Amino acid sequence: MHKVDRLEFPKRYKLKQVVLVVVIILVIWGIFIQRSGLKKTASEIQISDISISRYGTQFIELEYTLANTGKKDQEIALMAKVWDANGEELASALYSIKIKANSKSRRSKMLDKLNRALKEGERPYKAEISLYTRHIP
Repeated sequence: MHKVDRLEFPKRYKLKQVVLVVVIILVIWGIFIQRSGLKKTASEIQISDISISRYGTQFIELEYTLANTGKKDQEIALMAKVWDANGEELASALYSIKIKANSKSRRSKMLDKLNRALKEGERPYKAEISLYTRHIP
């Protein structure tokens, strides 16, 4: 009887070190491009005149002015946070909006999922709306 040796299938080859170095350089370059794009977007978006317009025991409504000084329409992510007088966070929300190029508009955001209900006679103390930027550390 004949003995038949089979070849390993599929045959596995190790990556050459040059390919690994090129992949690492491309990843670092991609991170750099992402960070520079986020900085450019952040410089074109301006958030101002943040105020608490209405509030109740189960909701808080924020009003703010949003301006896009860039030449392109953008879809951006915003983070809204509200605190009480003791510095405890009452509510926060992450949401996205579209804003047209070279425009300025007055907007509002209703926060209806509070971390805790407002007590009778208590009011929100501080509100902040900021551009949310995801980044690789």
